[in-house]
Amino acid sequence: MKNNTLFYLIFILMNAQIIYSQNSLRGKITDKENETGLQNVNVFITELGKGTISDVKGNYIIANIPDGSFTIQFSYVGFKTEIRKVLINKDKELNIQLSPTNIEINEVVILGNSVQSQEKVPYKIETMSKSDLVSDGTVSLVQAISRLPGISVLSNGLGISKPVIRGMYGYRIATILDGIRFDNQEWQNEHGLGLDNVGIGNIEIIEGPAALLYGSEALGGVLKIENQKNAPVSKVLGNYNLQIFSNTLGANTELGFKGSGKNISWQVFAGGQSHADYLEGGGIKVPNSRFAGFSAKGVLNYDYSWGVSSLDYNFSHHLYGVVEEADLNNPKDQEEDHFEREFEGPHHTIDFHIASLRNTFFTGDSKIKLNIGFQNDHRMEEEGAEEEGAGANNELDIFLNTFSYDGEWVYPFSEKTELTVGSQGWFQSYENEGGRILIPNADTRELSLFAYSKHDLNILEITGGIRYDIKNVKTKTTRTNDSTLLLNADNLYKIFNGALGASIFAAEGLNFKINFATGYRAPNLAELSSNGIHEGTTRYEIGNPGMKSENNYQVDGGFNYRVRNFSINAAIFYNKVMNYIFLQPSNDFINRYRIYRFEQEDASLKGGEISVDLKAAEVLDISSSFSMVRGKKDNGTYLPFMPADKIITTIKFDISKYLSSENSFVSVGMRNYLKQDRAAEDEIPTPGYSLFDAGIGSEVCLFDLRFMTVLNVTNLLDKKYYDHLSLLKPLGVLDMGRNISLSINVPFEVK
Repeated sequence: MKNNTLFYLIFILMNAQIIYSQNSLRGKITDKENETGLQNVNVFITELGKGTISDVKGNYIIANIPDGSFTIQFSYVGFKTEIRKVLINKDKELNIQLSPTNIEINEVVILGNSVQSQEKVPYKIETMSKSDLVSDGTVSLVQAISRLPGISVLSNGLGISKPVIRGMYGYRIATILDGIRFDNQEWQNEHGLGLDNVGIGNIEIIEGPAALLYGSEALGGVLKIENQKNAPVSKVLGNYNLQIFSNTLGANTELGFKGSGKNISWQVFAGGQSHADYLEGGGIKVPNSRFAGFSAKGVLNYDYSWGVSSLDYNFSHHLYGVVEEADLNNPKDQEEDHFEREFEGPHHTIDFHIASLRNTFFTGDSKIKLNIGFQNDHRMEEEGAEEEGAGANNELDIFLNTFSYDGEWVYPFSEKTELTVGSQGWFQSYENEGGRILIPNADTRELSLFAYSKHDLNILEITGGIRYDIKNVKTKTTRTNDSTLLLNADNLYKIFNGALGASIFAAEGLNFKINFATGYRAPNLAELSSNGIHEGTTRYEIGNPGMKSENNYQVDGGFNYRVRNFSINAAIFYNKVMNYIFLQPSNDFINRYRIYRFEQEDASLKGGEISVDLKAAEVLDISSSFSMVRGKKDNGTYLPFMPADKIITTIKFDISKYLSSENSFVSVGMRNYLKQDRAAEDEIPTPGYSLFDAGIGSEVCLFDLRFMTVLNVTNLLDKKYYDHLSLLKPLGVLDMGRNISLSINVPFEVK
């Protein structure tokens, strides 16, 4: 019955009659310095997901726009992006002048369901484009974003990794995919994020609590993955990406198409990756660190006179080898051919399906947004054909089904003030199907009510709001394969959260930011109900059903300054976490396994980042960033998995005029990671190290196709080192050595 209801809802939305008027937006885009028209400027209406490009004289037109208030983005390489909030209730003309700049900054971010200028957001947001993801020489998405200030990676090899934002990781970070919260069962440190590059657009990372907008798990920050922009009207565009890597003898590949008509736009993508075991510094193979998988994505948008609907579908099937101590000491595994890709040893298999329907209804000046989503996540952990006792009775097999909704009403009281009132909810069900059980069967329910507003006073923009959440975690009686009873929990968490911040525009190109925000996270099932051996970690873990939720508040301050050839961005933060959850080793043993208990204590994290970008000459660009974080419990001991301080510097030379080829460059970079000896109990300190990188790229024209090729070398000197956040460090396994990568990006138009 529920499936039929959903089907009829989709059918009605996709076949509604046109009952309101349609409008158009047109105008001319010129260079502010010489007033000449600019060709091929991207004009994009974010709320509608539609846009166009300017013609040879700088003229543009977008038709079939419903009544409403919209954010229009005008972007062009070499010019500062212009963002205009426009009320459209009839045909409208909007002429724009763009100012030249040599500093490239992503100007627009999407927070909740609101489109904002990045400089007006009162807290720190880092962004990364799809082109950077596929051309910087990194093997995975998480590796790529770890180059950003304030971002690190907690890893169990190359494939199994998750982002760390200012020292917070796992279920303290909310991941938003296709407009809904993404849950890939990361209830253990050894579980990775499990996302690749296929079908994604820009990545936005909020550094700090964002419960006001995203609710539970946005305690430390948010990783938000946006769709690609739709193709201009009446065009069908294609793109092929290929990355190959010497270290893993592997490849990532993706093929995508997107097109737009008068009312319908669509996107389809498919791709995969296959990587053999990686080589650590010095060329030693790390057995069973291989990973592979396939992903597909589809997007269908339909514009009505009264709004827009978007139907998204995501599929992923990935396998990740698990590095264990037995494999490191097995001569057979060490002698295995480097190209070998069979998953005969211990490995994870992760499948997920995500479907979401996002709707925006325009009702005069206001908007009503209704998003619903469903995710099916299937996690299997197999001990491998070579393991003694392997089989169905010794394998983890868990299904997680998640239904979510997000309803909001957005009302602009004036051109300067906007109010959003809404409700979000999630319904989750965990079911064990395998013989090895680490968490119980369980249901979780979440419900929230919230309101927030923005007020623009020209030199000051204020944002703030309040939110109330209710979350219930209820386990079912569950026994492990040795008949041990997992701990039962039936907990109800009720929490108020809020935020208040301001962005102050003190002078041309200079703005200051200050923000206060709170967040929360309910304990996960492993923390509440564990009562057994955690294979792969040689620990006997015991949870605590009476555990309280983690709650925090964070104060942020910072500033941005940008002129034509120079920009600087600095931020500091103080994050106080009440009831911080951690695993505490004891002196007790069960069957030779040391007992670890989940415990709680108040803690604090503080630190900051600074980034500088200097266009020193027409052909020289120098960028550098520094990040640090300090984490301690209130008893004075250090928190585990606090990243080392890092300094990342890149020098890029534009050699286009020397090669008579567009977008040609040579780059050199250095990544410095300082000594991290502020170790928690039972944690190994790590010495400092420096990694050198180099790259060369150019746009090539062949058979009427223009494509971008980039050759990168990371860890050029094949440095032997341990990353402080590597879970393989206790096994004596080093991080990846020298890696040579070739990236080819081929955009094309289908006539």
